[in-house]
Amino acid sequence: SENGEYKNPRNLANASLRLYDSKKASTRHLQFKAFTLVECPKMPKTVEESFHWMEKQGFTVVEYKKVTAFTIKETITDYFEKEVESYTFPTDGLVLCMDDIAYGASLGVTNKFPRNSIAFKWQDDSVETTLTDVIWSPSRTGLINPVALFKPVEIEGTMVTKASLHNLSYLSLLQLGYGDTITIYKANKIIPQVDENLTMNGNYIKIPAKCPACKQAATRRFNADKSSEFLYCENPKCPAKHIGKYTRLVERDALNVTGIAKSAIETFVKNGFLMTFADLYHLDAYKEQIISMDGFGEKSYSNMIKAIEQSRNTTFRQLFYALGIPGVGHDVAKILQKELAEPVAETLVNLVFSENALEKLMTMNGIGKVNASSIINWFKENIKEYTDLCAELNIQPEKENASDKTDLSGKIFVITGTLTGYPNRKALKEEIESRGGKVAGSISSKTTYLINNDISSTSGKNKKAKELSIPIISEETFKTL
Repeated sequence: SENGEYKNPRNLANASLRLYDSKKASTRHLQFKAFTLVECPKMPKTVEESFHWMEKQGFTVVEYKKVTAFTIKETITDYFEKEVESYTFPTDGLVLCMDDIAYGASLGVTNKFPRNSIAFKWQDDSVETTLTDVIWSPSRTGLINPVALFKPVEIEGTMVTKASLHNLSYLSLLQLGYGDTITIYKANKIIPQVDENLTMNGNYIKIPAKCPACKQAATRRFNADKSSEFLYCENPKCPAKHIGKYTRLVERDALNVTGIAKSAIETFVKNGFLMTFADLYHLDAYKEQIISMDGFGEKSYSNMIKAIEQSRNTTFRQLFYALGIPGVGHDVAKILQKELAEPVAETLVNLVFSENALEKLMTMNGIGKVNASSIINWFKENIKEYTDLCAELNIQPEKENASDKTDLSGKIFVITGTLTGYPNRKALKEEIESRGGKVAGSISSKTTYLINNDISSTSGKNKKAKELSIPIISEETFKTL
């Protein structure tokens, strides 16, 4: 935060554990408080004894007290409820468990919980704010979920701006209207929820007649026991039901839009920002809405737009893979690139819509009837989306022609370490194979070169290569072969 203090201990601890730099992680001063002894050589008979055993091993344990049916109430109200106020870390409640471990285990478990314990949750803190809008978020199942937007409020250490309203019945129960004063809390200290409507001003939220993602008619349905009403999109081609095609579009092997998370893609699709491939290049039309979303701000929005603009420069192979045509990808793209005249992206369209297109594709070495049919069917159903996407791109030829380089036939390479000149190992492997070479996963006497930018590394592969007198070369050296 601005004053140098972190706002949310849960998120801080989680992010610190995921740091790749252990030295940096150590500066976060993480602490572990043990709460359950799972197993040890000589298992204690009681929970209290298990805490004593863990403390003797040097563990810090959670605060605990032994209670009876007669002392439990006063222990909670007179001790714990007051004590937690002084804690420097958040707690969400207490757990009451049987002290006798064997007896507790004999009670068994339900589908979700052990029968030897009961959880008590603290009363959730709630804050007041003003409802500004309700957005409608379609999902893969067709369910369109109402989500409340409100003036930012801080709850449990984080700023919150929206909360799920679950269904139409819950919306009706709260009698929500634009501008109402509402109370917000975090269920289990995590999930924001709308608790109460304090004003009920009568300016009721409008339920949309159309799905926000595909603009087709939305229908209202009750669940099986008629207890709750929901809003659904019935359109089988709704983009929200096909989020996978948009997440593939931005993958590294596709258009390679770096730094755009799958969750962001899902949000854009659900809100109707992404309805066709080409819409990716017009997200700037929704700048204000995107900046207001969780996980976004001016900087992250700008970085995303920059990455999207950089992805306009691509190759036919990347474009073809991005389309997500069933059963085909980079391998078929390479065949098409070899067989068709430039510009391949346009030539392919002419071929697909020509007479005997199936036979023409099947004459290409490596493309059979199934793949040929898949390509033709996809283009006939999606030609406008394809041409609109191509209009947004600068489709460049491959940077280097493998035929102009040294033949690597008979040479076997092993790749290890971090790459800098190639986007990933797959790209380097493809170049080696396109020039007749082979790539193996481990060092052997048959290996010709080990490719590793850290030539002085003491890794297992480097050691074995030196033992077998196999040359270790960097990417730059490889490029001179």
